[in-house]
Formats: sequence, structure tokens, C-alpha cells
Amino acid sequence: MRHRSFIPNLAALLLSCFLSVCALAEETNSTSLVVAKSRVVLIRDPSSVNSFTADTAKVRTMVAAGIVALTGETNEAAAWRHFVTSGDVVGIKINTQAGPLQSTRRAVVEAIAQGLRAAGVIATNIYVFDRDPLQMRAAGYLKTRTTNQMREVSIIDGTGWEPIAYFQDNLAGKLIWGDLLFGKDLDQDLSKRSHLPKLVTETITKLINVPVLQDHDACGLAGCLYNLSLGMVDNTRRFETGGQHGDPMIAEICNMPAVRGKLVLNVMDGLIAGYAGGLGFKPRFSWNYGALYFSADPVAIDSLCVDVLEAKGREARVPSIRPLATHIATANRLGLGQSDPAKIDLSEVKP
Repeated sequence: MRHRSFIPNLAALLLSCFLSVCALAEETNSTSLVVAKSRVVLIRDPSSVNSFTADTAKVRTMVAAGIVALTGETNEAAAWRHFVTSGDVVGIKINTQAGPLQSTRRAVVEAIAQGLRAAGVIATNIYVFDRDPLQMRAAGYLKTRTTNQMREVSIIDGTGWEPIAYFQDNLAGKLIWGDLLFGKDLDQDLSKRSHLPKLVTETITKLINVPVLQDHDACGLAGCLYNLSLGMVDNTRRFETGGQHGDPMIAEICNMPAVRGKLVLNVMDGLIAGYAGGLGFKPRFSWNYGALYFSADPVAIDSLCVDVLEAKGREARVPSIRPLATHIATANRLGLGQSDPAKIDLSEVKP
């Protein structure tokens, strides 16, 4: 009788423990017990782009709708306050590497800056930046440098590189103009260091990442993670030439405290997207997607965007980019975000 009564008693005990654990997980939101999904909001309006030109008013509406949907707030100013305070200095990292027709659209950046100002951030504390001043000017930036909306600065010939903050590995790269150590009497102008911008390490307190939806011949995708790493440090050719695919370097640079600790939001500019031949605008392999993605998780956005580009690539019968984009899984392993579709909460919202 003792043995038989032990079984229901044990079952009751196990049930009690299970309920207690569930209650504890709910109270503490412990990630060791409950793995939260990464929220991603997709806003689409195909009419927001016409002849490769963004409609400023429609993009403004898309950005406002996206940030409100992501946060669950009822107004845009309150939504932006989830990410910044009035005392923050905010850096908006754009991507102008692929030329004027496939760079971060100014309409998207201006809409973000307007939202930040509504949240109390003053215009002189909003920095829009990329590495190369020539590429920025070609994409329509650096024309006025400082406006009543935001500041526009380049790293090269501008705010500069941080000598003591760098990523280093055993792969030496041939230095070129714009790299911090170029012409500094190094052996054959070779270096194993890639430096972070001073703007990121010393000036800004929050970082907003605004890449473009574009494939990359070597790394698969030049998305959120790429823009914060090979699109933001110097001496990067060593990571994307000679059979290199940016893995694990992309994820490891994104994992540096100065980057990971300041990143608060990613907005993927998919108004015009490219699925082959990147970096660089290729009309044959580009289309008006009319999309913006919003998330605090760069890995989740990149994972979803690989799926989108893969689908377009299959239609056009071009090679798959997925085998090259292994840095996304590496970023997932480093805890930078979620790449598993089951752990991504994607919501498509109308503007």
C-alpha cells in the first residue's frame, strides 16, 4: 500500500514543482526558463518608392507606424522614448557603400531624426554617419553637415578612428587610404587591427542602425550585422576577399562592448532591395520592395531578410546567398539575437 500511494503523491509533488517553476519564470522573466521571442515589425508600402525615388511623406508615415507598432505605444514620441532620453547623444549609422541608388535613403533618416526630436533629443545631439565622405556625398549626405534636423559627419576626414579601441585577429590586411594606420611605416602597410570610430567610442550614448537590404557577394548579406562591423570599422578588406566571408569577424565586432552596449534599434531600409551582385546597385537584381523592418534585434532582421532575398533569388535562378551568410548563426551563438524563426515574432503592419 505504501508503494502504491507513493506514485500519486510523487505525481502531485512533481506537478507542484512544475507550477512553481512556471510561476517563478513568469515573475522573474528568467531567460534560463523562458526564452523570449525577438519582436520584429515589418511595414510595407510599395507606393513609397517610384522610379527609385522615395516618397518622403509616405516614408515618414511608415517610420512612425513602425516604431509605434514595435513598442505598443499610442503615439510616436512615447514610442521613441523606449530607446532614447532627452539627454542622449544618438548616432544613426547609415550605409552608403553601394552607391547613391542603393544607400540608406535620406527620407528614412530624416523621419528617424524627426522622431528622436519629438522624444526630446536636440538636433545637435543627432549624428548621421558613415565611413567614407565621398560615398556619403554621392548618396546625398554631407551637403550641409549640420541642419535643424541632425548633424552629418564622416569618419574618414571627419570625426576619426579610435587608436585604442580595435578588433584584432591573426589575419593581416593591406592598408589603404582612410585606414588609421595607413602610411604609418608599418611593414608593407599591413595590419591585423580594425579600429572603431571615435564617434562611437567617445561621443554617442545610443546607436541606431539603418542599413539597406542588399546581398553581398562574399558575406551573403550586407545587413544589420554587416553595417555595424565591416561597414563601420577600418581595415576590412581582409575579411571579405581571398575566400573570407566575414565569419566570425562580423559577429565578434558586433559583440564589442562599445557597439553592443550602445545599440538600441535597427531599422532595415528595404524600400529598394538587391538580391544579387552586391554590394552595388544592379537594376537587373533589384526591385521596389517598399519595406522597412524595425527591431532591437539585428540578428532577427538579418535572418528574415536572408529568406526574402533567397526567395527572389530562386525566382531569378541566381546562386543562393544563405551558404555565405554564416555570420548570422555565429551572432546567434554569441547571444546577439535570435536567428531561429520559432523565436522571432514577426508582425506585418499597414502604415
